[in-house]
Amino acid sequence: MTIEIPDSHVQRAFDVLRSGEHAQARAAYEFSEKQLKVVLAKEELACDAKTVGERQAYALASEAYEKAMADHRLVAESYYHWKDRRDAASAILDAWRTLRSDERALGKVG
Repeated sequence: MTIEIPDSHVQRAFDVLRSGEHAQARAAYEFSEKQLKVVLAKEELACDAKTVGERQAYALASEAYEKAMADHRLVAESYYHWKDRRDAASAILDAWRTLRSDERALGKVG
């Protein structure tokens, strides 16, 4: 049984790796993580409760933090989508390189 990876798959894999989409999604994800902390801190400061636990509970249950979490979820979905695409593209290229190496070892490719 001979396994082949079509050139079109290899080209698409290279295109995914060259794309800046993953970098943009990662930057947005990292920014969103920091924004969550900022929103949480602002909400804790806005609360006039006396204990740390009460201020934290207030902040975690606030509408602003809930919205920030929902926004972060959307950003995370985009980031992980692009991360998965890059991982798949890398796997395709690794398999392609292995097949090419095997072909060279068997003397099929010059």
